[in-house]
Amino acid sequence: MTNATQLRLPSLPIGLGEIMLFFWVILALIKLLINKLCLITPILKLVSLFWIVAFTSLTLGLEIADSMNLQSSEWYRDYFAFGFSFILSICLANSDFLYSQTQKMIDYVISFSMLALFSLFLFPYSVPFLITWYDGIRFLGWSKNPNQLALLLSIIPFFSLYLFKTSHQILSKLKFIILIILCFILGTATQSDALIFAWMIGLTISIFLESYLFLSKKFLFKKYIKSEIKGLIQAMIAVLFAIIILILADFGYQQIYSTFANIYDEGDQGSARTILWKNGMIAISYSPLFGLGPGAHSGEAGPFLDFEAHNTFIDWGSSSGILGIIAYISLLGWIAWQAWKKQSFIMFAAVICLMIFSSFHYVLRHPIFWFYLLSINSLINQSSKNKY
Repeated sequence: MTNATQLRLPSLPIGLGEIMLFFWVILALIKLLINKLCLITPILKLVSLFWIVAFTSLTLGLEIADSMNLQSSEWYRDYFAFGFSFILSICLANSDFLYSQTQKMIDYVISFSMLALFSLFLFPYSVPFLITWYDGIRFLGWSKNPNQLALLLSIIPFFSLYLFKTSHQILSKLKFIILIILCFILGTATQSDALIFAWMIGLTISIFLESYLFLSKKFLFKKYIKSEIKGLIQAMIAVLFAIIILILADFGYQQIYSTFANIYDEGDQGSARTILWKNGMIAISYSPLFGLGPGAHSGEAGPFLDFEAHNTFIDWGSSSGILGIIAYISLLGWIAWQAWKKQSFIMFAAVICLMIFSSFHYVLRHPIFWFYLLSINSLINQSSKNKY
Protein backbone atom coordinates (compact mmCIF):
# COMPACT_ATOMS: atom_id res chain seq x y z
CA MET A 1 0.00 0.00 0.00
CA THR A 2 3.01 2.35 0.19
CA ASN A 3 2.70 2.73 -3.59
CA ALA A 4 -0.93 3.82 -3.17
CA THR A 5 0.15 7.46 -3.23
CA GLN A 6 -3.33 8.71 -4.16
CA LEU A 7 -4.47 7.56 -0.70
CA ARG A 8 -1.89 9.69 1.13
CA LEU A 9 -2.80 12.61 3.37
CA PRO A 10 -2.88 16.00 1.60
CA SER A 11 0.59 17.59 1.29
CA LEU A 12 2.16 14.78 3.32
CA PRO A 13 4.18 11.72 2.16
CA ILE A 14 2.16 9.56 4.55
CA GLY A 15 -0.69 7.27 3.63
CA LEU A 16 -2.37 4.02 4.64
CA GLY A 17 0.67 1.91 3.78
CA GLU A 18 3.09 4.07 5.76
CA ILE A 19 0.78 4.14 8.80
CA MET A 20 0.37 0.35 8.81
CA LEU A 21 4.12 -0.15 8.40
CA PHE A 22 4.79 2.33 11.21
CA PHE A 23 2.65 0.30 13.63
CA TRP A 24 4.26 -2.93 12.42
CA VAL A 25 7.73 -1.46 13.09
CA ILE A 26 6.65 -0.44 16.61
CA LEU A 27 5.34 -3.98 17.30
CA ALA A 28 8.52 -5.52 15.85
CA LEU A 29 10.72 -3.34 18.09
CA ILE A 30 8.60 -4.14 21.17
CA LYS A 31 8.85 -7.86 20.37
CA LEU A 32 12.61 -7.53 19.98
CA LEU A 33 12.95 -5.79 23.36
CA ILE A 34 10.70 -8.26 25.17
CA ASN A 35 12.15 -11.45 23.68
CA LYS A 36 15.72 -10.11 23.56
CA LEU A 37 16.19 -12.33 20.53
CA CYS A 38 18.03 -11.03 17.47
CA LEU A 39 18.56 -12.90 14.20
CA ILE A 40 22.21 -12.15 13.50
CA THR A 41 22.23 -13.04 9.82
CA PRO A 42 24.67 -11.97 7.09
CA ILE A 43 21.97 -9.80 5.47
CA LEU A 44 21.31 -7.97 8.78
CA LYS A 45 25.03 -7.23 9.06
CA LEU A 46 25.17 -6.08 5.43
CA VAL A 47 22.07 -3.86 5.65
CA SER A 48 23.34 -2.35 8.92
CA LEU A 49 26.72 -1.65 7.34
CA PHE A 50 25.01 -0.11 4.31
CA TRP A 51 23.03 2.31 6.48
CA ILE A 52 26.06 3.17 8.64
CA VAL A 53 27.95 4.17 5.49
CA ALA A 54 24.83 5.87 4.07
CA PHE A 55 24.06 8.10 7.07
CA THR A 56 27.72 8.92 7.61
CA SER A 57 28.01 10.07 3.99
CA LEU A 58 24.63 11.83 4.03
CA THR A 59 25.49 13.77 7.21
CA LEU A 60 28.97 14.75 6.08
CA GLY A 61 27.62 15.61 2.63
CA LEU A 62 24.96 17.82 4.16
CA GLU A 63 27.64 19.71 6.09
CA ILE A 64 29.69 20.11 2.92
CA ALA A 65 26.65 21.33 0.96
CA ASP A 66 25.82 23.80 3.75
CA SER A 67 29.36 25.22 3.69
CA MET A 68 29.09 25.65 -0.10
CA ASN A 69 25.49 26.95 0.08
CA LEU A 70 24.33 24.03 -2.12
CA GLN A 71 21.83 22.36 0.23
CA SER A 72 18.70 20.95 -1.37
CA SER A 73 15.64 22.87 -0.22
CA GLU A 74 13.83 19.66 0.79
CA TRP A 75 16.72 17.67 2.26
CA TYR A 76 14.73 16.94 5.41
CA ARG A 77 12.10 14.98 3.44
CA ASP A 78 14.75 12.63 2.08
CA TYR A 79 16.36 12.32 5.51
CA PHE A 80 13.00 11.30 6.98
CA ALA A 81 12.38 8.82 4.14
CA PHE A 82 15.83 7.25 4.50
CA GLY A 83 15.37 7.06 8.28
CA PHE A 84 12.06 5.24 7.85
CA SER A 85 13.57 2.88 5.25
CA PHE A 86 16.50 2.22 7.60
CA ILE A 87 14.29 1.20 10.54
CA LEU A 88 11.98 -0.82 8.28
CA SER A 89 14.81 -2.71 6.56
CA ILE A 90 16.48 -3.53 9.92
CA CYS A 91 13.16 -4.81 11.31
CA LEU A 92 12.53 -6.84 8.17
CA ALA A 93 16.04 -8.30 8.24
CA ASN A 94 15.42 -9.31 11.87
CA SER A 95 11.91 -10.69 11.30
CA ASP A 96 11.68 -14.43 11.97
CA PHE A 97 8.38 -14.47 10.05
CA LEU A 98 10.15 -13.16 6.93
CA TYR A 99 12.52 -16.14 7.17
CA SER A 100 10.06 -18.85 8.18
CA GLN A 101 7.04 -17.78 6.12
CA THR A 102 8.64 -15.98 3.18
CA GLN A 103 6.68 -17.74 0.46
CA LYS A 104 3.36 -17.25 2.26
CA MET A 105 4.10 -13.54 2.79
CA ILE A 106 5.07 -13.00 -0.85
CA ASP A 107 2.02 -14.98 -1.98
CA TYR A 108 -0.24 -12.67 0.07
CA VAL A 109 1.47 -9.51 -1.21
CA ILE A 110 1.36 -10.32 -4.93
CA SER A 111 -2.11 -11.93 -4.82
CA PHE A 112 -3.65 -8.94 -3.02
CA SER A 113 -1.83 -6.44 -5.27
CA MET A 114 -2.89 -8.12 -8.51
CA LEU A 115 -6.49 -8.64 -7.37
CA ALA A 116 -6.90 -5.02 -6.22
CA LEU A 117 -5.10 -3.44 -9.17
CA PHE A 118 -6.75 -5.57 -11.83
CA SER A 119 -10.15 -4.74 -10.33
CA LEU A 120 -9.28 -1.06 -10.78
CA PHE A 121 -8.10 -1.85 -14.30
CA LEU A 122 -11.42 -3.49 -15.21
CA PHE A 123 -13.62 -1.04 -13.29
CA PRO A 124 -11.72 2.29 -13.36
CA TYR A 125 -14.59 4.31 -11.90
CA SER A 126 -15.46 1.91 -9.07
CA VAL A 127 -13.65 4.12 -6.51
CA PRO A 128 -14.81 7.74 -7.08
CA PHE A 129 -11.80 9.49 -5.50
CA LEU A 130 -9.19 7.50 -7.48
CA ILE A 131 -7.88 8.63 -10.87
CA THR A 132 -6.89 5.29 -12.33
CA TRP A 133 -5.54 6.46 -15.71
CA TYR A 134 -2.99 9.18 -16.46
CA ASP A 135 -4.31 11.27 -19.36
CA GLY A 136 -6.44 8.25 -20.26
CA ILE A 137 -3.43 6.35 -21.71
CA ARG A 138 -1.22 5.20 -18.80
CA PHE A 139 -2.59 3.03 -16.01
CA LEU A 140 -2.08 4.56 -12.56
CA GLY A 141 -4.04 2.18 -10.36
CA TRP A 142 -3.84 3.76 -6.91
CA SER A 143 -0.59 5.66 -7.57
CA LYS A 144 -0.11 9.29 -8.56
CA ASN A 145 2.63 8.33 -11.00
CA PRO A 146 2.58 5.24 -13.26
CA ASN A 147 6.28 4.69 -12.51
CA GLN A 148 5.43 4.15 -8.83
CA LEU A 149 3.08 1.38 -9.91
CA ALA A 150 5.80 0.03 -12.22
CA LEU A 151 8.14 -0.38 -9.22
CA LEU A 152 5.47 -2.41 -7.42
CA LEU A 153 5.05 -4.66 -10.49
CA SER A 154 8.76 -5.02 -11.29
CA ILE A 155 9.58 -8.17 -9.29
CA ILE A 156 6.14 -9.82 -9.20
CA PRO A 157 6.76 -12.01 -12.33
CA PHE A 158 9.96 -13.38 -10.77
CA PHE A 159 8.30 -14.12 -7.43
CA SER A 160 5.42 -15.78 -9.30
CA LEU A 161 7.84 -17.90 -11.36
CA TYR A 162 9.68 -18.94 -8.20
CA LEU A 163 6.45 -19.91 -6.41
CA PHE A 164 5.23 -21.70 -9.54
CA LYS A 165 8.44 -23.72 -9.64
CA THR A 166 8.34 -24.65 -5.94
CA SER A 167 4.60 -25.34 -5.72
CA HIS A 168 3.38 -28.94 -5.92
CA GLN A 169 -0.35 -28.27 -6.38
CA ILE A 170 -1.93 -27.83 -9.80
CA LEU A 171 -4.30 -25.07 -8.65
CA SER A 172 -1.45 -23.13 -7.05
CA LYS A 173 0.61 -23.39 -10.23
CA LEU A 174 -2.39 -22.19 -12.24
CA LYS A 175 -2.84 -19.25 -9.86
CA PHE A 176 0.75 -18.11 -10.31
CA ILE A 177 0.48 -18.35 -14.10
CA ILE A 178 -2.61 -16.15 -13.93
CA LEU A 179 -0.77 -13.68 -11.67
CA ILE A 180 2.07 -13.45 -14.20
CA ILE A 181 -0.39 -12.76 -17.02
CA LEU A 182 -2.22 -10.10 -14.98
CA CYS A 183 1.09 -8.49 -14.05
CA PHE A 184 2.17 -8.31 -17.70
CA ILE A 185 -1.19 -6.74 -18.64
CA LEU A 186 -0.93 -4.10 -15.90
CA GLY A 187 2.78 -3.49 -16.57
CA THR A 188 2.13 -2.93 -20.26
CA ALA A 189 -0.73 -0.57 -19.38
CA THR A 190 1.62 1.62 -17.31
CA GLN A 191 3.65 2.20 -20.51
CA SER A 192 6.81 2.25 -18.42
CA ASP A 193 9.71 1.66 -20.82
CA ALA A 194 12.04 1.09 -17.87
CA LEU A 195 9.78 -1.68 -16.56
CA ILE A 196 9.49 -3.41 -19.95
CA PHE A 197 13.24 -3.13 -20.51
CA ALA A 198 14.03 -4.52 -17.03
CA TRP A 199 11.56 -7.37 -17.54
CA MET A 200 13.01 -8.18 -20.95
CA ILE A 201 16.57 -8.45 -19.64
CA GLY A 202 15.66 -10.17 -16.37
CA LEU A 203 13.34 -12.78 -17.86
CA THR A 204 15.79 -13.55 -20.68
CA ILE A 205 18.55 -14.17 -18.12
CA SER A 206 16.21 -16.27 -15.98
CA ILE A 207 14.98 -18.46 -18.85
CA PHE A 208 18.49 -18.87 -20.26
CA LEU A 209 20.11 -19.91 -16.96
CA GLU A 210 17.22 -22.13 -15.84
CA SER A 211 17.29 -23.91 -19.22
CA TYR A 212 21.03 -24.46 -18.92
CA LEU A 213 20.61 -25.80 -15.38
CA PHE A 214 17.83 -28.15 -16.51
CA LEU A 215 19.84 -29.52 -19.43
CA SER A 216 22.93 -29.93 -17.27
CA LYS A 217 21.01 -31.92 -14.66
CA LYS A 218 19.25 -33.92 -17.34
CA PHE A 219 22.32 -35.06 -19.26
CA LEU A 220 25.50 -34.34 -17.29
CA PHE A 221 24.79 -35.65 -13.80
CA LYS A 222 23.81 -39.18 -14.72
CA LYS A 223 26.20 -41.78 -13.30
CA TYR A 224 25.74 -44.24 -16.14
CA ILE A 225 26.92 -41.74 -18.80
CA LYS A 226 30.63 -42.09 -19.59
CA SER A 227 32.91 -39.10 -19.10
CA GLU A 228 33.71 -38.91 -22.84
CA ILE A 229 30.02 -38.76 -23.71
CA LYS A 230 29.45 -36.19 -20.95
CA GLY A 231 32.19 -34.04 -22.45
CA LEU A 232 30.59 -34.32 -25.91
CA ILE A 233 27.14 -33.45 -24.52
CA GLN A 234 28.61 -30.53 -22.60
CA ALA A 235 30.29 -29.25 -25.78
CA MET A 236 27.01 -29.59 -27.72
CA ILE A 237 25.09 -27.72 -25.00
CA ALA A 238 27.77 -25.01 -24.99
CA VAL A 239 27.56 -24.60 -28.79
CA LEU A 240 23.76 -24.57 -28.66
CA PHE A 241 23.74 -21.89 -26.00
CA ALA A 242 26.42 -19.89 -27.82
CA ILE A 243 24.12 -19.79 -30.87
CA ILE A 244 21.18 -18.80 -28.66
CA ILE A 245 23.29 -16.06 -27.04
CA LEU A 246 24.21 -14.63 -30.46
CA ILE A 247 20.56 -14.63 -31.54
CA LEU A 248 19.44 -13.06 -28.27
CA ALA A 249 22.28 -10.54 -28.39
CA ASP A 250 21.17 -9.32 -31.81
CA PHE A 251 17.52 -9.29 -30.78
CA GLY A 252 18.39 -7.66 -27.45
CA TYR A 253 20.43 -4.95 -29.19
CA GLN A 254 17.50 -4.11 -31.46
CA GLN A 255 15.08 -4.04 -28.52
CA ILE A 256 17.42 -1.96 -26.35
CA TYR A 257 17.98 0.49 -29.19
CA SER A 258 14.22 0.67 -29.81
CA THR A 259 13.48 1.13 -26.09
CA PHE A 260 15.96 3.95 -25.65
CA ALA A 261 14.76 5.56 -28.89
CA ASN A 262 11.18 5.46 -27.60
CA ILE A 263 12.23 6.92 -24.25
CA TYR A 264 14.19 9.63 -26.02
CA ASP A 265 11.50 10.54 -28.53
CA GLU A 266 8.37 10.28 -26.36
CA GLY A 267 7.52 13.81 -25.30
CA ASP A 268 11.21 14.71 -25.61
CA GLN A 269 11.69 13.03 -22.21
CA GLY A 270 14.85 11.25 -23.38
CA SER A 271 16.55 14.55 -24.08
CA ALA A 272 15.35 15.93 -20.72
CA ARG A 273 16.48 12.78 -18.91
CA THR A 274 19.92 12.94 -20.50
CA ILE A 275 20.26 16.54 -19.32
CA LEU A 276 19.16 15.57 -15.80
CA TRP A 277 21.72 12.73 -15.73
CA LYS A 278 24.45 15.07 -16.96
CA ASN A 279 23.64 17.75 -14.40
CA GLY A 280 23.40 15.10 -11.68
CA MET A 281 26.93 13.97 -12.56
CA ILE A 282 28.09 17.60 -12.37
CA ALA A 283 26.56 17.82 -8.89
CA ILE A 284 28.52 14.73 -7.82
CA SER A 285 31.75 16.37 -8.98
CA TYR A 286 31.31 19.15 -6.36
CA SER A 287 31.67 16.59 -3.53
CA PRO A 288 32.61 13.23 -5.05
CA LEU A 289 33.49 11.35 -1.86
CA PHE A 290 30.56 12.13 0.48
CA GLY A 291 28.06 13.79 -1.86
CA LEU A 292 25.94 16.81 -0.94
CA GLY A 293 23.51 15.29 1.52
CA PRO A 294 19.89 14.20 1.03
CA GLY A 295 17.64 15.86 -1.51
CA ALA A 296 17.54 16.42 -5.25
CA HIS A 297 20.63 18.02 -6.79
CA SER A 298 20.05 17.96 -10.55
CA GLY A 299 18.11 20.32 -12.79
CA GLU A 300 17.07 21.01 -16.36
CA ALA A 301 19.02 24.26 -16.81
CA GLY A 302 21.90 23.16 -14.58
CA PRO A 303 22.65 21.35 -11.30
CA PHE A 304 21.25 22.29 -7.87
CA LEU A 305 17.73 23.15 -9.07
CA ASP A 306 15.95 20.57 -6.87
CA PHE A 307 15.33 18.13 -9.73
CA GLU A 308 15.99 14.41 -9.44
CA ALA A 309 18.08 12.74 -12.13
CA HIS A 310 15.66 9.75 -12.13
CA ASN A 311 18.59 7.38 -11.79
CA THR A 312 19.34 5.73 -8.44
CA PHE A 313 23.10 5.60 -9.06
CA ILE A 314 23.27 9.31 -9.92
CA ASP A 315 20.73 10.57 -7.37
CA TRP A 316 22.21 8.45 -4.60
CA GLY A 317 25.71 9.43 -5.70
CA SER A 318 24.90 13.14 -5.54
CA SER A 319 23.50 12.60 -2.03
CA SER A 320 26.06 10.19 -0.55
CA GLY A 321 29.00 10.32 -2.97
CA ILE A 322 31.21 7.50 -4.16
CA LEU A 323 31.01 5.81 -0.75
CA GLY A 324 27.22 5.57 -1.06
CA ILE A 325 27.41 4.20 -4.62
CA ILE A 326 29.92 1.54 -3.54
CA ALA A 327 27.65 0.57 -0.62
CA TYR A 328 24.61 0.30 -2.92
CA ILE A 329 26.43 -1.77 -5.56
CA SER A 330 27.90 -3.99 -2.83
CA LEU A 331 24.43 -4.61 -1.37
CA LEU A 332 22.95 -5.65 -4.73
CA GLY A 333 26.09 -7.52 -5.74
CA TRP A 334 26.23 -9.59 -2.56
CA ILE A 335 22.59 -10.71 -2.88
CA ALA A 336 23.06 -11.46 -6.59
CA TRP A 337 26.21 -13.47 -5.80
CA GLN A 338 24.34 -15.49 -3.14
CA ALA A 339 21.64 -16.30 -5.70
CA TRP A 340 24.23 -17.28 -8.32
CA LYS A 341 26.22 -19.41 -5.88
CA LYS A 342 23.10 -21.33 -4.82
CA GLN A 343 21.89 -21.61 -8.44
CA SER A 344 18.71 -19.66 -7.63
CA PHE A 345 18.74 -18.12 -11.09
CA ILE A 346 15.20 -16.72 -10.96
CA MET A 347 16.16 -14.66 -7.91
CA PHE A 348 19.46 -13.72 -9.56
CA ALA A 349 17.49 -12.36 -12.51
CA ALA A 350 15.15 -10.55 -10.09
CA VAL A 351 18.12 -8.64 -8.62
CA ILE A 352 19.30 -7.75 -12.15
CA CYS A 353 15.78 -6.55 -13.01
CA LEU A 354 15.66 -4.40 -9.87
CA MET A 355 19.09 -2.94 -10.65
CA ILE A 356 18.10 -2.09 -14.24
CA PHE A 357 14.82 -0.52 -13.13
CA SER A 358 16.71 1.54 -10.55
CA SER A 359 18.86 2.95 -13.37
CA PHE A 360 15.80 4.90 -14.58
CA HIS A 361 14.15 5.76 -11.24
CA TYR A 362 15.18 6.68 -7.69
CA VAL A 363 14.08 3.68 -5.59
CA LEU A 364 16.05 3.75 -2.32
CA ARG A 365 13.40 5.74 -0.42
CA HIS A 366 10.58 3.31 -1.28
CA PRO A 367 9.73 0.69 1.40
CA ILE A 368 8.64 -1.77 -1.32
CA PHE A 369 12.22 -1.78 -2.67
CA TRP A 370 13.57 -2.94 0.69
CA PHE A 371 10.80 -5.50 1.10
CA TYR A 372 11.59 -6.92 -2.34
CA LEU A 373 15.34 -6.97 -1.78
CA LEU A 374 15.12 -8.68 1.61
CA SER A 375 12.46 -11.12 0.39
CA ILE A 376 14.74 -12.13 -2.50
CA ASN A 377 17.56 -12.72 -0.02
CA SER A 378 15.25 -14.68 2.28
CA LEU A 379 14.13 -16.99 -0.53
CA ILE A 380 17.79 -17.64 -1.35
CA ASN A 381 18.97 -18.17 2.23
CA GLN A 382 16.01 -19.56 4.15
CA SER A 383 18.16 -22.26 5.72
CA SER A 384 21.06 -20.01 6.73
CA LYS A 385 19.69 -18.14 9.75
CA ASN A 386 21.49 -18.16 13.07
CA LYS A 387 19.77 -17.16 16.31
CA TYR A 388 21.67 -15.47 19.11
